[in-house]
This record gives sequence, C-alpha cells and structure tokens, in this order.
Amino acid sequence: MADASAELEDARRRYNERYPDRPIERIGDTVDPYYHLVLMSGAWENGMPLSDVEIRSVEAVTPASMFS
Repeated sequence: MADASAELEDARRRYNERYPDRPIERIGDTVDPYYHLVLMSGAWENGMPLSDVEIRSVEAVTPASMFS
C-alpha cells in the first residue's frame, strides 16, 4: 500500500490535470483531503469537479492553537 501522503499528492495532481480551471493548491492537514480526493475520486474522475467549498476543505489547515 502506498504512503497516504503520496497517494493524496498523486490524486491532487490527477485532479489538477483533469480540472486545470479549478486547481487544488495544497493538501491540508484535516481528514477532508483523503475523503474528497481518494474515497470520492470516482465522482471527480467521472466529470463532477469538486465544489469551491470542497476545494477549500481539501486545502484547510488546522490552526496552530486549536489543541493547546
């Protein structure tokens, strides 16, 4: 099984190649990137790009002070 971060980066590249007008700039540190890019890849690979909200959730980063 591939490293999860490598799997996510591969999915992000494939998504950006398929939808260059709706790119994902980075992969955040929440669970949303894995859900949207890997588990739900069947949807975007079959012509349904991620919404603006979904793209933002993929890029979201947990604030540094959230758990302290």
